[in-house]
Amino acid sequence: MQSDPSPLPGLTGSRREFLRQTAAAAAVVTASGVLKTPVYGQNQAPSPGRVIGANERIRVGFIGTGGQGTAHIRSMKSYAADANISLGAVCDLYDKRLSAAREAAGVGEADAYRDHRKLLERKDLDAVVVATVDNWHADVAVDALEAGKHVYGEKPLARYLEEGFRVYDTVKRTGLVFQCGSQYCSDPKYHKAAAWIRDGKLGPLVWAQGSYCRNNPRNSEWTYPVDPDATERNLDWNRWLGKAPKVSFAPEQYFSWHKYYAYNSGILGNLLSHTFMPLLMATGAQEFPRRVACTGTRKVSTDREINDTTHLLAEMPSGLTFCVAGSTVNEQGLPEIIRGRKSTIYLSQSQDKAELKPERPFTEEIEPETHGAGAKVGELSRHERNFFDCIRSGGTPNCSIDVAIRAHTILCLAEMADRFSLTLLFDGATRAVKTGEGKVLRPLTYETQIPPSS
Repeated sequence: MQSDPSPLPGLTGSRREFLRQTAAAAAVVTASGVLKTPVYGQNQAPSPGRVIGANERIRVGFIGTGGQGTAHIRSMKSYAADANISLGAVCDLYDKRLSAAREAAGVGEADAYRDHRKLLERKDLDAVVVATVDNWHADVAVDALEAGKHVYGEKPLARYLEEGFRVYDTVKRTGLVFQCGSQYCSDPKYHKAAAWIRDGKLGPLVWAQGSYCRNNPRNSEWTYPVDPDATERNLDWNRWLGKAPKVSFAPEQYFSWHKYYAYNSGILGNLLSHTFMPLLMATGAQEFPRRVACTGTRKVSTDREINDTTHLLAEMPSGLTFCVAGSTVNEQGLPEIIRGRKSTIYLSQSQDKAELKPERPFTEEIEPETHGAGAKVGELSRHERNFFDCIRSGGTPNCSIDVAIRAHTILCLAEMADRFSLTLLFDGATRAVKTGEGKVLRPLTYETQIPPSS
């Protein structure tokens, strides 16, 4: 798996020397070769999928049936009759989880698969839920879209930047519905905030802040017990690794994969996705970031590769700046606030509550307002139902691919900025990542070697 102490190929010496050599290394990656807007599947037309009428039943398959995948099975099963959906098939690489998922979904042995591609061959499935390990999110989502299936894809959108754009391009090309799994995007308070912003009640947006902080009592966030029943005979380890570096069977990594950079970005992808996506949705999600900086530390919870505390700044071309923090060792976060020239929105993190308060120079122009519908915060079923409603109506889901790709870009640049101790610039038109000196850099991939930390 990736190892932090390994330098980039061809780069040696101190961090200062590494930064000096970055410009030379960038020369091998020209602007014309970085994140080109590709035309995927040029030789293969995607399956168009079945046209679903308002009164027709939607049949769903589930790919990845660990904790979150099983939560979706149980949630959807609870309202299946009311929403006119049915649970049709399940897929997992671990036989024990696959058996449990089959029982939870109430499907037969013929409806249980180890290989997601076999599930996607099913013509009777209209949509799939992708709840795999992060390094499989993009490949499974793209395969599903190509097979004509609508996709509910768990956050984060993908492991790395280029993968996320591959999902984005495929969604745009196929025209199928994609909902990213940040259920907070379906909270009414964010939609009220979006309405206030669209109505011009904030004026030009200035800056927003938020956080996702918690404090694990065992000082070991994302550490899960190893199931002694798991072996290489009943768990397809090599397939689970996918594009991640090949390592020998390691059950601790399988069950606690959130702790390892090979499979995820830690706080950034697992927690701050939930912060950025609703904020981007509320503010309009029309921009890619212009500049991103990020710092991260791992000084308190050290039984992992990923950070235990992260601070992120993202500047958008319009001037709107996001200040976002995350931690697994202290739960006191930043209040969620969206600031505009004329007024400010204060969002409760524990309740469906939002307050609009005019700035002092504009009290005669802007009236204060309060939203408090009393809805449950982060309700999974509300987000799922929005997905099914959009499949039937052709509408745009609350956490659309446009929201997801912009959050994904910020978070991927943040990981790269932190791990390389750089401030990064992004060009939304060319998808190029650059240093402040204008040198083009290749985004992180599964093959990237990380320089030594200072």
